Amino acid sequence: MGRPLRKDVLGTDVIGTPVSDTGIKVQSHDGSTLSAASFIIKQRGAKTFVITTNGTDRQTCVLQSTTPAAAGQMLMMGFTQPYQADANAVPIAKITKRVATDFSGVRYTWYLENDSSTDVIVLTAI
Repeated sequence: MGRPLRKDVLGTDVIGTPVSDTGIKVQSHDGSTLSAASFIIKQRGAKTFVITTNGTDRQTCVLQSTTPAAAGQMLMMGFTQPYQADANAVPIAKITKRVATDFSGVRYTWYLENDSSTDVIVLTAI
């Protein structure tokens, strides 16, 4: 699995909860509905995570390159600088503590940045 996620390279917590509204947010599908704000609560592998939408219900999901359409799928987006809502968005295929890889195989260093409303993943190609 490589280096597991706990904090990014700057020391920011990446494992969050809906209560604290911090950490990496992902889009997930629970089999019946699409959730725009799921939080990673545990890492199972570089591509597999345990997530929650409300702090109690848990689901194991695998990273996808497009909007999740079935149970067990999730989408994690990173943004190249400068951060702009949907501009410069990159779907992430694999992530470890220091390196994120997109679905084209491009590798990035990454960190979390707070844009005053949420934490976002900022990517820099290596």
